[in-house]
Amino acid sequence: MTETDSATLTVRRTVRLEAAVDGKSLLLIDVDTRKPGIQREVRYEITPAELIAAIREHGAELPGENHADAADRD
Repeated sequence: MTETDSATLTVRRTVRLEAAVDGKSLLLIDVDTRKPGIQREVRYEITPAELIAAIREHGAELPGENHADAADRD
């Protein structure tokens, strides 16, 4: 995800998700340059199991995405 200043077309903030070097976790990297002359970078590390648990707890199933029902019909 990238936030760009529409007046100057410069990148103000970037948030990305990537695999950690060890391949066992994911990194959410947030680079914020919205304040002139200051760049802030924050990294969050999470395991795939923790990410899946967070999505299940806080996410919402999309309409038509109920795969369990489709499997039951086969």
